[in-house]
Amino acid sequence: MFVPQTATRPPSSHDSPRLQPQRTPSELEVSQAAGHPPPVFTPSLHRSLRKSRRRQRSMTEPKEYRRRLSNDSDSENENENDKNAAPWLLATTAPGSSVPDPVLIKSDTRDSPAFQIFFQPRTSILDYTELMYQGSDRIRGLVTCFWTIVGAYLVSLLFSHYEKSGEFMSRSLAGLIFSRALDLVLSDIALVLSTAFVVPFVSLLWVDNGSLWSGWLDPRSRRSMVVQASAEVTWLVAWYIWQGSRGWPWSQRCFFALHTMVNWMKIHSYMSTNRRLAGIFRTKNELLAKKSDDNDDNDDENKNKNMSSDASSSDRVDEDLGFDKTEARIAALDAELCPYTVRFPQNMTLMNYCMFQLSPTLVYELEYPRTAGIRWGYVAEKLAGTAGIFVVFYIVVAHLMIPHLERMSETGVLITTVHLMGPMATCWLLFFFITFDSISNGFAELTRFADRRFYDDWWNARGLDEFSRKWNRPVHMFLARHIYVPVRENWQPAIVSSESKFIKIRNGIPASVAAMAATFFFSSILHELTVVVACNRWNHGMFFFSQMLQIPLIMFSERVKWFKKQQALRNWAFWLAMVGFQPFLLCMYTYKAFDDRYNAATSTSLIAVPATQNILQNLDQ
Repeated sequence: MFVPQTATRPPSSHDSPRLQPQRTPSELEVSQAAGHPPPVFTPSLHRSLRKSRRRQRSMTEPKEYRRRLSNDSDSENENENDKNAAPWLLATTAPGSSVPDPVLIKSDTRDSPAFQIFFQPRTSILDYTELMYQGSDRIRGLVTCFWTIVGAYLVSLLFSHYEKSGEFMSRSLAGLIFSRALDLVLSDIALVLSTAFVVPFVSLLWVDNGSLWSGWLDPRSRRSMVVQASAEVTWLVAWYIWQGSRGWPWSQRCFFALHTMVNWMKIHSYMSTNRRLAGIFRTKNELLAKKSDDNDDNDDENKNKNMSSDASSSDRVDEDLGFDKTEARIAALDAELCPYTVRFPQNMTLMNYCMFQLSPTLVYELEYPRTAGIRWGYVAEKLAGTAGIFVVFYIVVAHLMIPHLERMSETGVLITTVHLMGPMATCWLLFFFITFDSISNGFAELTRFADRRFYDDWWNARGLDEFSRKWNRPVHMFLARHIYVPVRENWQPAIVSSESKFIKIRNGIPASVAAMAATFFFSSILHELTVVVACNRWNHGMFFFSQMLQIPLIMFSERVKWFKKQQALRNWAFWLAMVGFQPFLLCMYTYKAFDDRYNAATSTSLIAVPATQNILQNLDQ
């Protein structure tokens, strides 16, 4: 999809500001010391900086990495996504950018600069409103035609239901959704408010502000990691126990389980990022104290006029070089503590955390790029879109999915899976649009969050790994920041590859493979935990093993040259597996939950699973 670079609409006061260019700590210190104004950041300057980084890396990286970088289509997709940014989104210069994590930049040598953890102003590539503002009306007719066809199909479906039952829309699911709604709302509010404990927790535990009870634990120690993990697990288990004790229907359980997991990710990112910054803060203070002691010693030596004159010039040069290295390290640490305007630990406020809690991101930063103002018409449009998509979602579930699930005892799991392929795929698309296009963009507009890149072109995915990176960018960034990068950086090599010193190998396993396996393992555990809590049943880890099975499939698709080149075939194979396997997992989890409760099944055949009760009613009891 091509988006013109020029806009037909002039900039207005509601447009988003442009960020300052990302600079290295040394450049930032030099610029601040000289008092020079920041350079104007334009898309052409951004592309030139990316090209220079790529050329610099091409001289240092091995040939294998350069080949992988040239064959990786993510770089092209990133460039196209940057071109899609609204021109008036970069209309003025305003503070609010964040500097990328040096650890992340150092570790991500595979697909940089395509993969970037830090934030910048970007729009969602399927945001219909933003595309219209940019003057790109090529998909306007397609979007109108699509929703017209969907509306016509839903009207015919409702009339068919009226002819059979005498009512246009099934009300049984609505009664289930809105039952005990007040209890759910109050519990969800308490869930969100309970996450605020991280602000005093981090301030008192790791930040030494001079008070008696502050900073009593070194954030760089392993004990600090254990304390953080214990607090997170305690919070998560407590809320899951609370959910299990409420006796909610499956719809409430699904929502609360997902929201609990999202808030846990926010807690973990907030605590981990501030713990790292607290460690940098302590290191900087230690270096400053050491520098002060060295200065005092030098003053004493200068006052001593009987100082020995036989000290060699090389010793004095070494001392000066050591002093310069300390100064440079202090400056680099200070740049990390204050990337632009917000300085650690001044960010440890309840207001700062509330903005992070409301922002549609799972990765905490000291500050994010912000827009110039809130477009209330845009917010109203996203609110109306959320309501409309929810109605469509309700009709598909109530009229196309539940009847087949209720007859699963007669038709069997395999036949039910075939019937649910189309409705399940439709619900999945509707869930994507209501989550990442309507709700995420709506909250981004309310919080003036400028980075709207919540997804990439996931429809072109050639495997689960690429799909996971593109369809849910917030979760992908969380896993990359807190799982993939730490594992890859801490993978101590027992063997250094003869081809390049950049490849860490331990027990025959490269660091990148170990990091990918750890990320998939952690993600699979989170998915399995969420499904088990939502369904209130454990199905022998079927969801977990189905996700872990993707690792050998990914390695196969990357190592077999013939299959690796078949891009269209890989895309077809992926989507056939997605469309067929998701409804099968749904059937197996709902059947298992019913079978555990009533012990009604007499056979484990996939063709027929006898039962005597309504399966959805049994799930709620």
